[in-house]
Amino acid sequence: MTISRPVRRLVVSVLALAASCLPALAQAPGQGRESAVLEGVNMAVVMPVDLASSAANAECGLTEQLVNDSIQLTVQSAGLRTELLSQAQPFTTVTPGVYLIPTIATLRDSSSLCVTWLSLKAQSAHTLTLPSTQQRKTVQVLYWDRGMLLSTPRGSHAGAVAAGLRQLAADFGEQWRRDQR
Repeated sequence: MTISRPVRRLVVSVLALAASCLPALAQAPGQGRESAVLEGVNMAVVMPVDLASSAANAECGLTEQLVNDSIQLTVQSAGLRTELLSQAQPFTTVTPGVYLIPTIATLRDSSSLCVTWLSLKAQSAHTLTLPSTQQRKTVQVLYWDRGMLLSTPRGSHAGAVAAGLRQLAADFGEQWRRDQR
């Protein structure tokens, strides 16, 4: 099977990006509680994914419902209260939370092959005063970030993407569980 030039470029770019992130994703042995960044988080809000930005998402069977269910139900099974943005209440000091942000980028080559980059990150936004200028700025805090590249025939791609998202969500749920101890 021949992969088209745009798909090859995407794969090479994604692999290069993933390789550059590996040192940041590795955990040093013996890290203590100071590395438990999700400690005390008791809510996760799943942000909507922009599937309309690429026609290949629909052509490969990807839907917002598939994405939401794969993430929300899996994280809930880890024990963390999880809601969709459309149903979520604001975070408070009593309910500290993170936003779960899925990213999906899909290409379809001239045959029936679909290639998708999936990632899931957990982040929050905080307003702070910069010491140098005393200006208030909202900053993003990244707690967790993982991704994967999938390449499957079009007919089985939605199932592979759902499984990939469930794996990413399960990995996040496991990290959250470990940080609560």
